[in-house]
Amino acid sequence: MARPNSRRMRQIKQTLADRDGAGCFYCGHPFPALITATVDHLIPQSLLPGWALMNLVLACRPCNQRKSGQLPQVYLRHAGQVPPLRKPGRLITTVATLAGRLRVELRRPTTTTVAATCR
Repeated sequence: MARPNSRRMRQIKQTLADRDGAGCFYCGHPFPALITATVDHLIPQSLLPGWALMNLVLACRPCNQRKSGQLPQVYLRHAGQVPPLRKPGRLITTVATLAGRLRVELRRPTTTTVAATCR
């Protein structure tokens, strides 16, 4: 699926802010305006393509760029951070659970993807 247009992206950011709070999912940095927020795919698009809201979170630009194509567990382990849970029970914690809910088949990572995330 193609990247949403700017109007749809504003709607997505507002929905995510209402769901999780208007701060970075990874470091908790608050956004003075949602225009400064970026939208991150918890499970990278290379593994789980699409723009389903349950796979999206708001992130500050530095966290989004550092996470890149890693799984959140890998990024947070290397960063020494724990994601803030604003509304407990709303976060889906495993890739398989998320894929099952979205009814999609997970792609197998290539050896270069695995090598890059294991460093």
